[in-house]
Amino acid sequence: MQETAGQDTNSLIDCYVKSMSRIFQKLYRRWRHRLRVYINFIINYLLLKRLRSRVRREGLNRQIIIVMLLEHLGDIVACEPIVRYLKENCPNTFIIWGVKRTYRELIESNPNIDLTLPVHCLTERMMLINSGLCDEVVDLHFSDRYCSLCKNPLRKENNNSGINLTNYFNYGSLLSAMAQSAGLPALYDGPKVYIPQSAITKVDSVNLPSQFIVINCTSNADAKAWPKEKWKILLQEIQAKYDIPVYEIGLRTFIDQTDSLCKSLCGQLSILESAEVIRRAKLFIGIDSGPAHLANAVGTPGVILLGSYLGFNKYNPFSGLYGNGKNVKIVYAEDSISNIPVDKVINQVHRMMSISSNSIHAV
Repeated sequence: MQETAGQDTNSLIDCYVKSMSRIFQKLYRRWRHRLRVYINFIINYLLLKRLRSRVRREGLNRQIIIVMLLEHLGDIVACEPIVRYLKENCPNTFIIWGVKRTYRELIESNPNIDLTLPVHCLTERMMLINSGLCDEVVDLHFSDRYCSLCKNPLRKENNNSGINLTNYFNYGSLLSAMAQSAGLPALYDGPKVYIPQSAITKVDSVNLPSQFIVINCTSNADAKAWPKEKWKILLQEIQAKYDIPVYEIGLRTFIDQTDSLCKSLCGQLSILESAEVIRRAKLFIGIDSGPAHLANAVGTPGVILLGSYLGFNKYNPFSGLYGNGKNVKIVYAEDSISNIPVDKVINQVHRMMSISSNSIHAV
């Protein structure tokens, strides 16, 4: 009895220690995050203040506009036409784009953006917006987005559009919904990415064949994923019908390499290097993900698999050639994307392979 009681006591102590350890780790992560937010805010605040003083001192009569869209890859690519719209309407405007460091190469390569501002999180973005250092703010985040780590209710105010995370696809593509949520008109132009020579040189070194297919099987949401076994059947059909290699791109490899159905470039390329690989491909096959938006931007013909997402059925996140269906076949599910039959995808792949030589590729 005493031995059992001692074991129970030790077990309770272990549980208590583990519980307290988890609490302290969580508090430490939150404290560290907030410290980084405030340090980064001070750096960016001083940078914007110097910039504002320089612009005023030079007497150039330039408006400073800051566009805020921190993440994710697909959202940033989709919203690229917004800076072209701003420049066309006011060519003398000094445009800043606030973005997370992970995606800054997309912004830094864009000739229509004058300054890339690395922003740590959504809370810092609100602090910078409220600083009053910019003449105009184009905040592309929906009103109910906030930092889950800061737990800080610094949310977007004066949102008269009524667009939020529960209804945004009722307003069209990502570009259309985000533009309207920021007080701009609905925009429909296709996105562009600006691939530097360094990315082209890197992809040259990969020694890709003259013709190949690119696939992307993963995204930042599990609800968008098509089952691995269905991908395997699709790749077997492609291998049997076409004498053309397949390359998988993304952050992590999804397809088992032991089956020799495709080659993995996952985790080996930067964002713009991935865009260059997609640009050279005969066909892109994927899901609702960042690489799908890159494929749209570079003009590569596509087959995109879409199921219901956040309550939206038969939505289309794309503008441009993927938005109007001229360069893509979108395969919809009745409900979950996992319900899309392989035969339906194979039929669309065959159709796009037969016409892809006549499709519009970006140069």
